[in-house]
Amino acid sequence: MTGNLQGILGLVITSSVLIAIPGPSILFLVGQALSAGKKNALKGVAGNTIGMYSIAVLLAFGIGAVLMSSPQILMIIRLIGAFVLLLIGWQYVRASRISMAMDVPADKGHQSFFAGIIVGAANPKSVIMFGTIVPGFTGEIPPGMSATTVLLLMSLIPIVLGIVIDIIWVYAAHAVKSASFFRGNSLRWFNLCGGILMILMALLLAVSSVI
Repeated sequence: MTGNLQGILGLVITSSVLIAIPGPSILFLVGQALSAGKKNALKGVAGNTIGMYSIAVLLAFGIGAVLMSSPQILMIIRLIGAFVLLLIGWQYVRASRISMAMDVPADKGHQSFFAGIIVGAANPKSVIMFGTIVPGFTGEIPPGMSATTVLLLMSLIPIVLGIVIDIIWVYAAHAVKSASFFRGNSLRWFNLCGGILMILMALLLAVSSVI
């Protein structure tokens, strides 16, 4: 029992450090907060969570091993995700040139949600987290529970931590954007910055897919 508690504590600490370091997901969510507004960015958090946990489920049931054994399939999936995010980022860049509105219209929210799923599922951190780190802290499997069940439950720890940390990043980005210093025409630079961040994240994802 003590060993399991130590494993949980170790997973909490390790996950917090890995998640807090800015990566594709945080880069995407900050870009959403700056270009599409807090509400849409929070939808991106929900999508990102679903995308990441889908990887946890795949790995827990062993399907992830099949995908990981085929670099070509992984590369194609990530390149498709990178292309979709590139298009969305470019839309925000174009919008910043013709509109001074603080937020992208609300109907962009579905884009934030589905793009979040893509980012979470394609994020290399997801494979590292649920493929190596979580299994390393599972400890002894309790009687009556399968290894798959234990992995799924333990995976909820970094998922919950990720939601909290992602929301903090979103609110921080929104606070910067909402500062009284940034009003009027200067807001377009935040939309432009958000679009550039998403394009940069898409390019990084594409590069990491082919290396």
